[in-house]
Amino acid sequence: MQNIIEVILSLGSGGIAGGIVTNWVNNKLEQNSENKRRIRELREKQYKDFLNNLMGFYKGWEDKKMQKQFVWDVNTNATVSASDSVYRLARDYIDSYDKTKGVDEAERQKRYARLVIAMRNELNKMSGEPLTDLKEDEIKVMQLD
Repeated sequence: MQNIIEVILSLGSGGIAGGIVTNWVNNKLEQNSENKRRIRELREKQYKDFLNNLMGFYKGWEDKKMQKQFVWDVNTNATVSASDSVYRLARDYIDSYDKTKGVDEAERQKRYARLVIAMRNELNKMSGEPLTDLKEDEIKVMQLD
């Protein structure tokens, strides 16, 4: 009889310990999920700000203040928090305005599209969504006269 009581007590305490461990693990998973969601939201805001400021380069939208802010963000914020591919593509876009390189508007549009696709893919990856199926020629900035 004593052995049966000991088994029942050990199962009960094991169940309590198991419940505590399960609760702790679930709590940590929820915190991790919330942290990932917040990181994605911050990254999305950063990328929206990048693209908003990048518009200052386009004909009809020219704005030196926005251009400077985009370059500032790429040189400061992006070096720390953007993915490698987004950072490289942003630098590549800035370099397209170097007059010695002779990059035309069509090529700039392609570079912009690559940058947008890289941002979308990174954000989708962070939230477990599939990579974008948008193609470069589907992403264009409409220019004003």
